[in-house]
Amino acid sequence: MKITIVSKMLFAFAMMLSLASFTSEKKDGKEKTTEAERVQFNASLFQLVNTHKIKLAVDKSAGSPLRVLLKDKGGRVLYSEMYGKNEKQYRRIFNLNDMTDGTYVFELFYKDQKVTKAIDIETNTERTISLK
Repeated sequence: MKITIVSKMLFAFAMMLSLASFTSEKKDGKEKTTEAERVQFNASLFQLVNTHKIKLAVDKSAGSPLRVLLKDKGGRVLYSEMYGKNEKQYRRIFNLNDMTDGTYVFELFYKDQKVTKAIDIETNTERTISLK
């Protein structure tokens, strides 16, 4: 009788352990799929330290091209590029040293999504006072 109770307890423990591992595997698979779907289109814009350059970084899923436009305040296109559909990362450095003061907009198109990133360029002249 003791053997029957022990064998039933071992059987129940083995079943619980196998079910727990089965559900965690499915859960991990779903999380990975969801994470991969979330990274479909993400864009960041950074100014490089002590320069008039900015870096545009875009992460996207492969399968569709990325269109990058740089427009001025009036809507005139200053830069246009189509980036490969099989590429997952877009990285470009733009030199804004020769651009006049004003507001500029990066428009990024990927599938049916659009992201805009605005830039304000303003020239400041500093005044220094020295005592003699």
